[in-house]
Amino acid sequence: MIMKTYLDIENFSTEKNTAVGLGNFDGVHLGHRRLITVLKEESRKRNLVSTILTFDPHPSKILFPEKDFSLIDTLNKKISIIKSMGISLLVIAPFTYELSRLNWEEFVEKILLEKMKAKLIVVGYNFTFGYNGQGNVEKLSNIGKEKGFETIVIPPVKKEGEIVSSSKIRMFIKEGDMEKAQMLLGRPFSIEGRVIKGKSLGRKLGFPTANIEIPEGIVLPSFGVYSVYIKINNDKLYEGIANIGINPTFMDRNIKNPILEVHIFDFTKLIYGEQVEVFFIKKIRDEKKFETPNALAEQIKNDIITAREILRGASFSRISCIKG
Repeated sequence: MIMKTYLDIENFSTEKNTAVGLGNFDGVHLGHRRLITVLKEESRKRNLVSTILTFDPHPSKILFPEKDFSLIDTLNKKISIIKSMGISLLVIAPFTYELSRLNWEEFVEKILLEKMKAKLIVVGYNFTFGYNGQGNVEKLSNIGKEKGFETIVIPPVKKEGEIVSSSKIRMFIKEGDMEKAQMLLGRPFSIEGRVIKGKSLGRKLGFPTANIEIPEGIVLPSFGVYSVYIKINNDKLYEGIANIGINPTFMDRNIKNPILEVHIFDFTKLIYGEQVEVFFIKKIRDEKKFETPNALAEQIKNDIITAREILRGASFSRISCIKG
């Protein structure tokens, strides 16, 4: 089944009634996956078109522009994951100041009923919508009884005692706790980007690296060295080691943004301009300044040994969800 994607709700129309999953879906984590699974099952039972309605940019960026807010995934990654789950329609509504002023009843009437022709709405337990977030799951369920649609509320999804949420996942990523982030995501956190030319500092140390262009607005792991898997052009999977930070040993005052460098084990090809995805498995150490380049080179040798041991012990489920 091919999923149709609409990047503007104004141009969206449907002849058939829909089952709509509502949310931001940042990270498409285990809680989101539960919602999407229920949406698919219930839409099939009711002969409705399974549909996801989400927003871009994230509402927090419009409502709280003064806050430093970052996303787990790019929009393209979010689309790709939702598509892989077998949804029929994906509608990405541009979140604007005007949309944020729509009260919750207008949202139900104009968007869910008139535009989406919704007969079933599936939402998470803490979903809010409409001006000032005045709409909630209780109001949605009650108005549905009046307007002729059903509402299914997905309860909190827990993993090893932790309630799965995008905010917790962002926190774990920022702390460098990739194992906990993966536990709640259901997959390793990753950064996708194009390989760009750097200063070849790694090559001079004997460890050539690929410099990855970091997408704007993505949450970044705490600075340091990580064991990673690397996919090149969405194809073969390689093992490697990554450093994200500002390269303090070769401090360059022109560096304003963090740099992501990856050394791919047993790999000699030039991949400038290629698209890669870096999967962060486990943090090895914090980034630090070394007294000499030779001291850094010795540390990298030890880091590679550690990374190989970590990746050798990686579970099959961890690797298979990357390959998939």
